[in-house]
Amino acid sequence: MGAKHKKGADHQLLGRGIYDLVEAARLVGRDPETVARWTRGKQPLYPIVETRFLSFLDVISLLVVSELVARGVPRKEIRAGADYLAKTLDTDYPFAHEELATAGAAFFGKFGAWVDVGKGGQGAFEIAVRDYLKPIEYGTDRLAAVWRPRVGVWLNPAVQAGAPCVDGTRVPTRVIADLADADEDIEDIAEDLHLQVAAVEAALEYEHAA
Repeated sequence: MGAKHKKGADHQLLGRGIYDLVEAARLVGRDPETVARWTRGKQPLYPIVETRFLSFLDVISLLVVSELVARGVPRKEIRAGADYLAKTLDTDYPFAHEELATAGAAFFGKFGAWVDVGKGGQGAFEIAVRDYLKPIEYGTDRLAAVWRPRVGVWLNPAVQAGAPCVDGTRVPTRVIADLADADEDIEDIAEDLHLQVAAVEAALEYEHAA
């Protein structure tokens, strides 16, 4: 795999999201042991070294890896596709790049036409961007910038170190869940945090589903 995802000091993650392995696993819906194997195993699908923490782009990349695995894409093709994308796009984050979509048991990168990057870029495909990646917004660098895993919730690496928050605010969904667990009424939580009741309910639904 061309992109080695080597990081320097952990402080370089400031403004890029900061997640430990357990939180990253929770966000992508996998157990920590699986994510550890994907990132630091003998044949990692998404190698990460030299850091205790993961960035927002790492989490988005793992989200895509998780979906590829769930769709039955062979590990060999995931690695080959990542290498092809990394070299073609000149990026350390091929899975977090805008020119990526998944389809069936293969995955594709869009370079004018769609090509099967899992097989080294051979074969053109005209396919639409899958709904799976629609909740991700991309920045001017064409890398993932915001992820909305559920209506009313966003992850923005520039806000609260990338923690899940009420969409458009700096209020972490975990704070709302803690207040609710302490038997605070939803209406009181909304009033105290200057939120709509619907926003509080969306945050609780997200936390309860995680």
